[in-house]
Amino acid sequence: MQNECAAFDYVPLVVYRCIQRGIDRKFEFVTPYVYSLLNLTPEQLIHDSKVFFCRIHPEDRNMFLRGWENHTHLPATIRLEYRMLGEGNRVIWVQENSVMSQGSIENEIVCHGALIEIPDHQQIKEELQRWDRELQSLTDNLPDIIGRFDRKNRVMYLNRWWDSVEPFPPEKYLGKQLIELGVSQKVAGIFEKKIQSVCEKGISDSLEISHPTKQGLKNFEIRFCPEPTIGGQILTVLLICRDVTDVRMAELAFRESDEKFRQLAEVVDSVFWIWDVDLQQIVYVSPAYKRLWGGDPQKLMSNPFDWLTIVFQEDQSKVENLFLKRIDVKCLDIEYRIVTRHDELRWVHNRTFPVKDSLGRIHRVIGIAQDVTERKKWEEERLRGAKLESLGLLAGGLAHDFNNLLTAILGQLSLAKFTLDSSSPLFNRISEAEHASLRAQDIARQLLTFSKGGAPVKKTVLLQEIIKENVQLVLSGSNVRPIFTIADDLWPVTIDAGQICQVIHNLVINARQAMEEGGECTIQAHNVKGDMVERSDFGQMTLHDPEWIEIRFMDKGVGISNENLEKIFDPYFTTKSTGSGLGLATSYSIVRNHGGVLAVNSAVGEGSTFSLFLPATPLPEMAYEVPEKRVKMGQGKILIMDDEIQIRKVLGEMVETCGYSYQTAKDGEEALRDFCEAWEIGSPFSAVILDLTVPGGLGGKEVLSRLLTIDPQVKAIVVSGYSNDPVLANYQEYGFKGRVAKPFNLVDLSVVLHSVLE
Repeated sequence: MQNECAAFDYVPLVVYRCIQRGIDRKFEFVTPYVYSLLNLTPEQLIHDSKVFFCRIHPEDRNMFLRGWENHTHLPATIRLEYRMLGEGNRVIWVQENSVMSQGSIENEIVCHGALIEIPDHQQIKEELQRWDRELQSLTDNLPDIIGRFDRKNRVMYLNRWWDSVEPFPPEKYLGKQLIELGVSQKVAGIFEKKIQSVCEKGISDSLEISHPTKQGLKNFEIRFCPEPTIGGQILTVLLICRDVTDVRMAELAFRESDEKFRQLAEVVDSVFWIWDVDLQQIVYVSPAYKRLWGGDPQKLMSNPFDWLTIVFQEDQSKVENLFLKRIDVKCLDIEYRIVTRHDELRWVHNRTFPVKDSLGRIHRVIGIAQDVTERKKWEEERLRGAKLESLGLLAGGLAHDFNNLLTAILGQLSLAKFTLDSSSPLFNRISEAEHASLRAQDIARQLLTFSKGGAPVKKTVLLQEIIKENVQLVLSGSNVRPIFTIADDLWPVTIDAGQICQVIHNLVINARQAMEEGGECTIQAHNVKGDMVERSDFGQMTLHDPEWIEIRFMDKGVGISNENLEKIFDPYFTTKSTGSGLGLATSYSIVRNHGGVLAVNSAVGEGSTFSLFLPATPLPEMAYEVPEKRVKMGQGKILIMDDEIQIRKVLGEMVETCGYSYQTAKDGEEALRDFCEAWEIGSPFSAVILDLTVPGGLGGKEVLSRLLTIDPQVKAIVVSGYSNDPVLANYQEYGFKGRVAKPFNLVDLSVVLHSVLE
């Protein structure tokens, strides 16, 4: 026995014999290895029955005591695992295996056993338990459905099911088939086929299904993964089921948004593009880049600055400099010109908008290049319009002053002419001077037409001499010869002669410029009926009046292209380097204000024909006005109001020459005062002549409105240097009985006075 015990001295375990009484363990024998394990000698354990219990970890002492209690049947085998405290309170896991038997004394328990250190076993056990807890927590909290199926399609594990977010207890699924869990026969069949396929092939597989839930129809993405054993057998299949409803809806929304963006990008006339800051290249450009600009998108993708070749040469350096320096830094807002594939120069407004990522870093730049050619044209037209308006105001003022001077000149000439016999040599000279002054009057009228336009001051006239005189005036000294074909029975027209003369000038100038090498300009004028016009080359026009006169201006010049024909009457449109683009536009406006039509036919290389249609005034309907050549005499007292002293003087002399007495007033207040005084003393004026415009005071229109409150039967004649003023054109609407446009001569004034008073 002693030799057998000596053999345990070399074995790495503690063998002992003891009597166990609660916390007392009286060792009778213990091997020396106890010192290596617990830093206690066998003698210490034999002499102190409590020292062993004191070395048990405090947390494990109750478990140790329970292990030795209530063993009614002896002998009994005890197997315990607990912690003990070694040297320096080092925790040591031990496994104790002991046999309990009845001792020689009653109630004495004798134990024979062994202690062995298990340094890794418990740690592995705890680690496995920890892994189990973490795995359980993971599967319980994952939004995905995790399941395990055996080869017979039985459920071995499920963390949750379709409609529940709570853990699924094993008693509800363990060993059941899918159809028992509420899955339709069709879906269950699909799952079972996938499980069998994965078991046989050992390769993961997936599918996507739509399945009804309490929250409605949802999309699920399901993966089937094989779980091979150590020997390579596949006994179970792992199922991972993920709700992808929101993902699919987002993908659908993205596709719809992308489709809308694509449709918008394809139809919009602006070029939309995206610049990637990291790649330093354009990653998208809309179809308008090719469709409208004529650029090559493929070249642009490989060379992000290929679009600069389309930029107008004068703008390239400025545009390139701005884009290279600032595109990745801040917003750009720049306008420049491009040359399209049709060699057309267009204005572009290019703006950029940086897009930042979650870190606030600019990672993309979105740009839009909009064609603003029409806006640029409008801005240029507005600028031109402002300049023309200023020039028009100047022209109007000049024309007004010019007409006042001409009135004084014509008045004095007509007075001098009235005192001479027609056989006098001076009579002819004065007549020539008077004729020259009347020509100057036409210039003043053109200035007024240019300055304001306005309603035409119409008279019924014959056009034969007007056409010839104005055509010859324009072509005088040029290498273009006029050829006239004018009907002798040309109907009269009711027109503003000055404005129609301006139209004739513009059309003849256009013909002369079209024939730089010289040639013939044919002018035809004849009467036409409305239905004849509709059957002519200009049948697209709608003419409401039954009788018209047509004047054609035909040249054999370079002609006008179809493209330019559509814009020939647009303001500022011109094909001439020095042209203003106003001549034909002004002519078109004048003719339209006369109720007429201006049309054109042309062919490149063959020449052009401009046709002017004016409503006729046939003789049976209205006799045209035959210019009066004699002074009309009369009697009465005339009140003259004009702010120019020269005009007051010459008007007074002219009125007096016609047999009337007169009184003058320099402004509206004085005229009202003189009129009231004469009215109160019972010697009223027979007529009043009122200048329409008085700077800084009451003009003729305002004075007349007050005179009518005093004498509703007052006979007033309006006089103005603005011969195309609406008041002059529609004088009767304002209460005037007659009108005289400056400049005028003695005969003109006498005729109006006579018609008003008689």
